[in-house]
Amino acid sequence: MRVSDHASAVLILPLLILGLVCSNPCSAQPLADTIVTWRGYALEARAQVQVYPSPPDDERRDRTVVVRELARNRGPSTLDDVRYLADRIGRTFQIDPARVYWIMHWGAFSHRGARGSKELFLRVTFRRSDSGRLSSPYWRLVSKADVRELTDRRYRSTLPDPPPPEGDAP
Repeated sequence: MRVSDHASAVLILPLLILGLVCSNPCSAQPLADTIVTWRGYALEARAQVQVYPSPPDDERRDRTVVVRELARNRGPSTLDDVRYLADRIGRTFQIDPARVYWIMHWGAFSHRGARGSKELFLRVTFRRSDSGRLSSPYWRLVSKADVRELTDRRYRSTLPDPPPPEGDAP
């Protein structure tokens, strides 16, 4: 090996390692991160939706979907319309709502002017009836650690709040 070849190898190895380290956060992202809007009885509602893979050893659920209640939501709460949201999000992302862990998430981003780090997570699951309809939701209080496990360790609640849509007043 010539001296110049050795010098090149010494320079390339750290760059290769840096490239691997820097590319890793990309794999920690949700499969989808979007704002979903729907029409309540009188007002348009909105929530942030993040779709994640479920843990690889979980054969009952294909995905985990985190639904964040946003302060700028003027319509019904995500709790009020959870079955409708599950069906609609399922159609949008071509996933069966009965094979998803649904995580309803509240934090400071859920209330105007709120500060602090308190968060609440509810896991919601559905079953299919004999007729194929979604059952009533099954609710369970879960921790942030549980959410990380259900999202195959990809969930980070420190994600910034999404920007308001054009023309949406704060």
